[in-house]
Amino acid sequence: MSRIYLLVILGLLALSGCSKQESNNDLPEKINLETNVRTRLQQNRYNWRHQVNQTKIINRQFLDIADDYSGITLEQFKHQNRYVIRATVLNLQKIKWIAPQPETKLTLKVDQVISGNKGLEGKRLYLNFPGGFGRERDIYAQPTNPDSEIFYHIPNSPLPEIGSKVICGLISDVHHNNDRLDQLHISDVEHTFWVKRKGKYELNNPAFKKVKRNLAIFELTTEFNEDRISK
Repeated sequence: MSRIYLLVILGLLALSGCSKQESNNDLPEKINLETNVRTRLQQNRYNWRHQVNQTKIINRQFLDIADDYSGITLEQFKHQNRYVIRATVLNLQKIKWIAPQPETKLTLKVDQVISGNKGLEGKRLYLNFPGGFGRERDIYAQPTNPDSEIFYHIPNSPLPEIGSKVICGLISDVHHNNDRLDQLHISDVEHTFWVKRKGKYELNNPAFKKVKRNLAIFELTTEFNEDRISK
């Protein structure tokens, strides 16, 4: 009988060892996946910065927030957009100049749908964002080198860093009311686009830092940071 007990105990120990081994084997795969994502983001960030630094950079002073701007509440923000999302910036890519201002292709991975169809979570979106590459002739009335490439910053809507976390609203193309991803656009990037910096979301437009009066959008920013948004 004691021999039977011994065999049972040895069998249980073997099963336990297999289970632990499987668990340990899963862990490196997850770590490798996360490492690959970080490496890809770092490479994308390096490539983008290298392209920008190779060109003449045009900076302008941002415009102040209008005196009659009162901000927006969460309910208003949801109502005005087909989606409100939290996302990660995966990449920034050069695109051909589109009048009246340069734009950059922004690749986002949707981390959370705050408002709208939850089926968008986990999807990648390819959206245009103000600011980007162009030619001198596109900016200046009398360019010195018309075909010389420049990088133009839109001062009230600076491009977010690759790898950063953002919150924004998405609207459909003016001619469509469906959920096709190629017909979605970022809404009102000057007023309702947040970037997470030093652990907290802040309005991306630097002009908001000069505003002294209370605005509803400051309360909305606090809601995002305190995670008081209903899932």
